[in-house]
Amino acid sequence: MKAASTILGDWLLVSLVELQTLLEPKPTMTNERIFNIFIYFDEGFARDYGMCHHRQIGSDEKKSNFLRSAVDTDFLRARHFSLPRPLSSENWHAMQRQGVDLALFEEGFARYHATRSPIICITAIVDGAPKIDLSSPFEPLRGAAVGGELPGEMQDWLIKYTDGDEFHFDRLINDDYFTAIRLLFNQRHISSASKLLMSCIDTLAYVEFGDETGNFTNWLDEYTELDLLGVTSRELWEFRNSVVHMTNLSSRAVKAGKVSTIVPYIGSDLLAKHTRSRDFKPFNLHGLILVVGAGIGRWAASYNANREKFAIFIERYDTIISDSRLAEFSVGAE
Repeated sequence: MKAASTILGDWLLVSLVELQTLLEPKPTMTNERIFNIFIYFDEGFARDYGMCHHRQIGSDEKKSNFLRSAVDTDFLRARHFSLPRPLSSENWHAMQRQGVDLALFEEGFARYHATRSPIICITAIVDGAPKIDLSSPFEPLRGAAVGGELPGEMQDWLIKYTDGDEFHFDRLINDDYFTAIRLLFNQRHISSASKLLMSCIDTLAYVEFGDETGNFTNWLDEYTELDLLGVTSRELWEFRNSVVHMTNLSSRAVKAGKVSTIVPYIGSDLLAKHTRSRDFKPFNLHGLILVVGAGIGRWAASYNANREKFAIFIERYDTIISDSRLAEFSVGAE
């Protein structure tokens, strides 16, 4: 297949580059039907796409250049078709990261009797106008193109942690969180290690459930065995609220007597036995790290059971910042 593409992410992208041939090579001077495809975004969402076709003879490069030159006129007269489902700009960006599925446009291709490998150009139309910011090959969006106009060079996490068809969740979360958690824990920085562990759970809960109320406790209930530690997800949530925001142990719910005060410790579990009659409940911080680590394993396994989750994972994890992803750039001498 040869293709040219315009694609949209958190920013908008245009690509008019050939896709590697997937079927048998065809003559470069074929007279064939080629397609401009438009995805119409209105206030951040797309519900339909447009298609406009032409017959052209010449090289694939000439045909691709023709489609690009015709974008400004074609999008106004293109025939509209409904997308299989509404797409946000973030959804579309995640699809680009994985590779755009041309099955989205099956109805249009069928109507115009497209060949199995047509030359196409996909362009985002945003609030009534074509939006073109960046050129990229019509293939999974990876590497420097993801950063748009941001300065410097930063390694793409999706490339770094992908090996063939396998994605290494364990290495990603280890590099983004557990390396630093171990450093803090081993230096007996209990408060700081606890904060970062709570932040890690926050991130996992957001990636899994989105920015929804209760995502923190839902993730813990779904994937961890907190009963091994003798604490509940609600108690950890209130611990998270107080230790992350105020560096104390007294959230509003704790002060109101609705939830028990829980206190992290490191060392022998004998400490817990000696403090059972106190007004607080101790929990082993090392034990919690192990329980959360095991929960991450179960969470990662859930992607094998539901492969469609990975697009949402990419969409949300692309927004996560990390010590392991720093952009580097040089500043010339004045």
